[in-house]
Formats: sequence, structure tokens, C-alpha cells
Amino acid sequence: MKERVLITGVNGFIGRTFMKRLADTKWEVISLNRKSSILRNEVVLDFCDDDFYVKIDSLPKVDAVIHLGARIGCDGGSRSDLFVPNVLATAELARWSNKIGAYLIFASTAIICGLDNPYIESDSKPKFDSDYSYSKWLAEELIKMSGVEHAILRICGVFGRNGPKHLSLNRSIDNALNGIRPIQYGTGNQKRNYIYVEDLADILLYCLENRIKGTHLVAGCNTNTISEMLETICHILLPDKKPEYKSGDNSHDQIVEHSQALLKGRSFEDAICDLKKDAVM
Repeated sequence: MKERVLITGVNGFIGRTFMKRLADTKWEVISLNRKSSILRNEVVLDFCDDDFYVKIDSLPKVDAVIHLGARIGCDGGSRSDLFVPNVLATAELARWSNKIGAYLIFASTAIICGLDNPYIESDSKPKFDSDYSYSKWLAEELIKMSGVEHAILRICGVFGRNGPKHLSLNRSIDNALNGIRPIQYGTGNQKRNYIYVEDLADILLYCLENRIKGTHLVAGCNTNTISEMLETICHILLPDKKPEYKSGDNSHDQIVEHSQALLKGRSFEDAICDLKKDAVM
């Protein structure tokens, strides 16, 4: 008999990838969406609906909840715009999950510890230099207070095909897949260990099936400079071509210490090879 999992944000970048990963598993998926789509077992319910807090108690009982949905706040909105979808809705999902005995996985962000923090580790202190990270931290605290069995994943930048464009690496990948050379601004010496979206999907499934608990940082397995990543993209996706170089300001390093309790992802080179293979299928 299949177990049930409720997933929010299924139409987002991470959600779409994770849904594919669940296709041949023991899990029956119920998706919670803001707008109607063609997904099976879909519940249409907006976090900002006035009756969200009434309707949530009528949702079908599930064994687990994976909360991927959020408002990112890159559109110039105010802090108050993030309060209901990121904070109150998360608290209500935690309350409901605890009430029905479901296990909750919450997708948070590593930048809770600072947008400019060069090295984020498990004991790094919160630094609220963005409204988005502040809203995620508040949501984390409410989850902990609710008493629900949970895992909080503080995720670094996530890359892959058709990924969110606020991460410049995703623009570079999509350009290269369309035959356009990526652009490197400045020296490209800043270091990152972003995680491949397919590896993140594996980690989510691992947490779900093993009921991993606590707060964990999620990042890629190796560290590369921006320059090295763009060179790798060209080498694999655009042989005999180099990135286009333009002047620009150099940003800071940001390395995130990946939790040893979680699965380890593949190298950046292997991830780009996987993207190439997927693109020709």
C-alpha cells in the first residue's frame, strides 16, 4: 500500500524535478497548488486565500508533507508581502502536520546566515540581510515550536536546466544549451559549491524515506570558481568555445558546508554531463 505525501511548490524548479523522482516509488503524491493544473490528485489552495486556515483541515490525511512553495521576494515587494505566504502559511502547515502525525520537510535557505557570508557552516549564526531570509528563519522557528517531526533543509544555490534566472549560473547553462556562449563578468575567481537540482531531488527523497530530523545545510560536493564552472560548461556543451569575458565587479566567496547526515551529490562536471545527456534525449 502506498504512503501519501503532500507537496507544495510542485510547479517550481525543484518541485518539478522532485515529482519526476517520485514517479516509481511507494509514495502517492497529493500536490497543493495556487492554480489548477493537469496534475493528478491536485488540491487548489492559495496560501494567501482568506479561507486557507479553514480549508487546510479538510485536506486528505497524509504521512508526510514537503513544503517547497514560497515567495522569493526578488520582485521588489515589501517584507509584509512575504509574511503570509512564507511565515503564516508555513506555521499552519506545521500545525496541521503535527495534528495528523505527518512528518514535515521544509525547504529553507542557507542565506539565513548572510548573503555575504563567505563560509556557512552548521553553527553559523543567522544574519538577516534580506527580507526573504528573515521570513524563512521565522518559518523555521515556528516549525520548531509546533512540535511536528521535521527536517529543515537550508539549501544553497540550485542549478540545472531552466533553473531560476536570479542565479546567473542557470542563465549560463540555458544559453550554452542553446548554442550561446556564457558571459563571465570580472575575474570569476569567487568560489561556490552550488547543488545540482537532480541531486537535491535525491536528498529530498532520502530525507522522506528515512525521516531525517533536524536542521541541515545542503550544498554541492565540490567547490569551483565561477570561471571554472563557465569553462566546464563550454568544454562539455560548447566544445572549442570559451566564455565571453566582460568587465565587472568581483563578488565574494560563499561556501556552504554540506551536512554529513545527507547524501552527497555529484561533481559539477558530472552534473553538466548529465544535462548534456538529458538535452539530447
